[in-house]
Amino acid sequence: MTACSSSSSPKATVTPPADALAALAAQGASAVYTATYAFHQVSPDTTATVKVWRAEPSMRVDVVAGTTTATLLLTSTGSYSCSITGAKRSCLLVAAAGAPVPAPFDVAPANLFSADLHTLATETSSYDVHSAPARPASGGVPAAQCFDVSSVATASPSPTGSPAASARVPSGRYCFTAAGVLAAASYPSGNTITLTTLQTSTPAPDAFTPYAKPTPLPS
Repeated sequence: MTACSSSSSPKATVTPPADALAALAAQGASAVYTATYAFHQVSPDTTATVKVWRAEPSMRVDVVAGTTTATLLLTSTGSYSCSITGAKRSCLLVAAAGAPVPAPFDVAPANLFSADLHTLATETSSYDVHSAPARPASGGVPAAQCFDVSSVATASPSPTGSPAASARVPSGRYCFTAAGVLAAASYPSGNTITLTTLQTSTPAPDAFTPYAKPTPLPS
């Protein structure tokens, strides 16, 4: 009888970090969920709550700080920039459906859940990607796989900065759940955004309805 050689044993395949990141980002670009994040900016010392609703083709991102809420709403009828200050609510129609959102409205942290996902899903070869320590599951938030992403053309080390025209993803550490939902991001500046609650059910349709009568941008 001929003995089996060790060379016939199957070998485990290892997915390169860039490919793993691209696959998770692609999942995140079409994921359906409602999530809440804690955002901390180091300088000036600022904290805010970021709320995200996603159900393709719609997305809503609220940044809540004190009594002020800033909202970017992308829907099949158009894109809206809205705000709540005390009892005052207002909305602007900033782009037609499918049209690019003009600056200064197309800014992070909304980009973390839209443009950055598409870039990481399709252009990871433009970045230096390394595996980073995973985040364990905690308090209902799933475990997450993390990656250190380096970009030589970083627009800003902060999730509140405006991206450059090239829409480069800022250098930092990005963590995603197995479903592609952003679990955390941290930057060389010390700024962080961390997932605190997650619901994977489809958001209610009124989540994507402007909360004030929209007016068009002044021409």
